[in-house]
Amino acid sequence: MLEFQHVTFQYDSEDFNIIDDLSFTVEPEEFISIIGISGCGKSTIFKLTNGLLKRKSGNILLNGQDIASVKHAAGYMPQKDLLFPWRTIEKNLCLPMEIAKVPQSEQTQRVSDILKEVGLSDYAAKYPKDLSGGMRQRISFARTLLTDADLLLLDEPFSALDALTRISMQEWLLKQWQHFHKTIMFITHDVEEAIFMSSKIYLVKQTPIHELEVLKVPMDYPRNRNDMGRPEIVELKEYLIDQLRKQVII
Repeated sequence: MLEFQHVTFQYDSEDFNIIDDLSFTVEPEEFISIIGISGCGKSTIFKLTNGLLKRKSGNILLNGQDIASVKHAAGYMPQKDLLFPWRTIEKNLCLPMEIAKVPQSEQTQRVSDILKEVGLSDYAAKYPKDLSGGMRQRISFARTLLTDADLLLLDEPFSALDALTRISMQEWLLKQWQHFHKTIMFITHDVEEAIFMSSKIYLVKQTPIHELEVLKVPMDYPRNRNDMGRPEIVELKEYLIDQLRKQVII
């Protein structure tokens, strides 16, 4: 699905490569998490993938093609929902299709369909202020789906939610992933979140990023929170926390 081949990137304001000869792959329909300390370069990987940044060298391929040549290569869901407060939920969802010049009748039908899928059909005429934090994130995810991309980049989408809403959204997102058969790359600082949701965890162990340590999560889908107490899961959690703590400078 996605392949980084010896990718290097440097910000103009820095005198070093934050991404340095990085190679990794993500398979079709996987749910993987990228985890690392703040400022380590996780979001830079996303920005290179969705074309917001241009690599210094190397190749980024999607299904064997240069990702820059692929239309609707990746859908991006940021930390904040970025819903326009003056637009209704329906009009917010239409935005990516308006940009793509999709006919109005098709926009209306697709928005109606996606609102049913995310369980918010009754909120089409509402405004963002009328929705809870969890509802807004469901709308943000629905908007990401409407880009028609098979690869979805989710950048800490639940970080601003309270603990109980966050747990509910994790479970909801896994159901959506299994229903729509998308490939999801998920950035998080939360070790338990990464373990519960992912089939694999890509651990950033140093900056510049030369490589990602890939750790398989020994749990089957659908996930059960009771499994988080299994010895092998506790061991994985402790390893991840230990690796992250080694990088923190107090």
